[in-house]
Amino acid sequence: MAGLNGASVYAVVDAGLQRPPAFAGVLYVVQGIGSVVIGLFAGALLRRMPERVFAAAGIMLFAMGVALRVVPSVPVVLLARAMIGAGLPCVLIAAMTAVQRETPGQLVGRVAATVNTPLFAPNAIALAAGAVLLALVDHCALLLAAGTAAAIAAVGCLLGSRARTQAAGPAPGGSARVEDSDTEGTETAHESR
Repeated sequence: MAGLNGASVYAVVDAGLQRPPAFAGVLYVVQGIGSVVIGLFAGALLRRMPERVFAAAGIMLFAMGVALRVVPSVPVVLLARAMIGAGLPCVLIAAMTAVQRETPGQLVGRVAATVNTPLFAPNAIALAAGAVLLALVDHCALLLAAGTAAAIAAVGCLLGSRARTQAAGPAPGGSARVEDSDTEGTETAHESR
């Protein structure tokens, strides 16, 4: 959905806001500010919530920002870009934090490199698909579809987090244990919060 969102930048600037193409630079600055702000608070937030919840919150923030971009108002679109800027990094931060917490030390480099492919490759593909779709459908329809799909993904992430928590049983020392069908035995999950 980030790729579809990115493909629609100039359509929002031109058709939505009726501004010159250079105004896209302002939108990128505001998105960057949103990313910096969430970066300042990400560590503290991740100490208080599981990675999946943090990622789901970011995805939902992104989804709302994408959908708000259909409103032909500069202040609304600026707010939407800040929301997108704050929401997108949450997924990346949560994913890489989970990799570091859950992966044995000697495998962190390989696992992190492998995780980068499903995190970033779909974005490039969706960017190209978005450019094609914009020639066929109105940018507002594309943004509403992308926002809706992202919101569904956020709910799925939360439901997955809840199912994982319910599957975890009590273990010695107050931590939860989760059965992993892909490995021998069990892995210790995060400390109970």
